[in-house]
Amino acid sequence: MLIVQSIEENIQSVQMSVMTGYRFSCTNTTCLPFTNTFASYILKCQIACLAETQCQAASFNPSTSNCQLFVNISNQIGNIVPDINTITMITIAGTRVPSEPTTTTTATNTTTTVPKYTALLISDSGAAVHSLINLLQSAGINSTYSSNNVVYYNGTPDAATFGVVIIVTGTSSGYDMTTNGQQSILNAQQNNATGVVLTEWAAFQFNNSLWTILRPLQLFTRSNSDSSNITMNLTIPNHPIWNNLSTSFTSTSIVTYNRGGSLINNGTILASCLQCSGGPGVAIRSSSIPATIGRIVQIAHAGHYTSGVANFNWANDINLSTMMINAVKWAANLI
Repeated sequence: MLIVQSIEENIQSVQMSVMTGYRFSCTNTTCLPFTNTFASYILKCQIACLAETQCQAASFNPSTSNCQLFVNISNQIGNIVPDINTITMITIAGTRVPSEPTTTTTATNTTTTVPKYTALLISDSGAAVHSLINLLQSAGINSTYSSNNVVYYNGTPDAATFGVVIIVTGTSSGYDMTTNGQQSILNAQQNNATGVVLTEWAAFQFNNSLWTILRPLQLFTRSNSDSSNITMNLTIPNHPIWNNLSTSFTSTSIVTYNRGGSLINNGTILASCLQCSGGPGVAIRSSSIPATIGRIVQIAHAGHYTSGVANFNWANDINLSTMMINAVKWAANLI
């Protein structure tokens, strides 16, 4: 995770490893927080740590809005214990900019830009992609996107510098991604805790011997596809990806989706799809090592694909759009 605060030409940034469901359990006073502060949401706690040059770690409790800042934690990494109410974030050595306090003077009309999160959006050039970008921006997620990068993404920018990678194949199915691009995404997910969100035609790509390097990220297979309204039914109660959604909902748009298929690579069904002939509607894989390995979400409908009777656009289906934004946030460890 990269936290950035920009005030005119004074830019502060630091990279942090995020461990959801863990806290420090210290046996001596050197590990006690040097500051306890109120933070209405996790970003404010991260920014509080960014503002304190000596801060090496922060713990945030969403239920109490308590943010604790720590220093001298290098010998305490082994003293981390499970705590479902706490999110612990550890700064990565050598990534803080500037590395020591600086004094700056700014004009009275200074503006502060604090992106809530950063996403690498790998998609086609269809018009619907801009609706997705707008939705992400409205949710506080700044996305980096370039046209047709499903095919041409070559690892620049490095996927590891983003909190989440979103791959929406759309109309670019049947074309492979560069080896360097695939490797960048896989490395980020496996080594930098970068989350990944896949929509169809991901399973189609894998079935056709494309995206072979990304295959460890695939959570379910497919048999074929169809187009209609789809009904999603939640199977894991109270999961954050279903925030502000009914347990069961039917899309208002006609979408193209997977049919058949089964779980692979330790995927778990989050929601079934009535029209998917037994195949998953949404599958997830949580992280076994939150500070290192990223979460994965795979969704059975074909993103913003529009062809034939399919008329989907992120802007005209509130349920599928809400589910997508929640999926991005969950993959990025924001919820």
